[in-house]
Amino acid sequence: TYEALSRLLGVSVDQLNLEERLPDLPKTITELQPFEKAAFEQRLDLQTIRLETDALAKQLGLTRTTRFINVLEIGPARVLEGRRGDPYKKGVELSFEIPIFDWGTARVARAESIYMQSVNRAAQVAVNAQSEIREAYNTYRTNYDITKHIRDEIVPLRKKILQENQLRYNGMLTSPFELFGDARAQVTSVKSYIDSLREFWVADSTLQMTLIGNENMMEGN
Repeated sequence: TYEALSRLLGVSVDQLNLEERLPDLPKTITELQPFEKAAFEQRLDLQTIRLETDALAKQLGLTRTTRFINVLEIGPARVLEGRRGDPYKKGVELSFEIPIFDWGTARVARAESIYMQSVNRAAQVAVNAQSEIREAYNTYRTNYDITKHIRDEIVPLRKKILQENQLRYNGMLTSPFELFGDARAQVTSVKSYIDSLREFWVADSTLQMTLIGNENMMEGN
């Protein structure tokens, strides 16, 4: 209801400006790779863990960066020789890079241990973020495909069947009960499309929220 939405958003009902109908299904949809890249640049949890890792390095007196690792890589991490953002030798579509320092002598062994714990935590946050994004995207894409199928295939087919049976009824070739059944099926197909369209836009909103992320997801890692 309007009142429930007003409480959820923290605004008065008079300030709500809602569309009278759902937007149409878009002609094209968001592709995963560019969306995922944008999310990794904007998410609060990733920005926070990067700042925490950088701050820890300064606190430990680590200044000589020798390389970067992409913490999203499974297994042995790919190493980037050079500046953050430079291309990897084998190429990689998505990365979340953390600097690795020149540890020097054994005197900084404790600093290395503390810092690498932070790197491992950053890796877990990045992996969780990627998983959340891809899960939301899969739901978004599935809902789009289902809604498009109902709109382009099911609804036109039901409409065609109803029109043909109306002609048959006019020629006294079918009963009114069969015609009524076809009419109900046509209405049901339209309702299914509307329901599916609503689910698509819910999935779209959920996907857009993954651009922001949630700092609370870092708790307990």
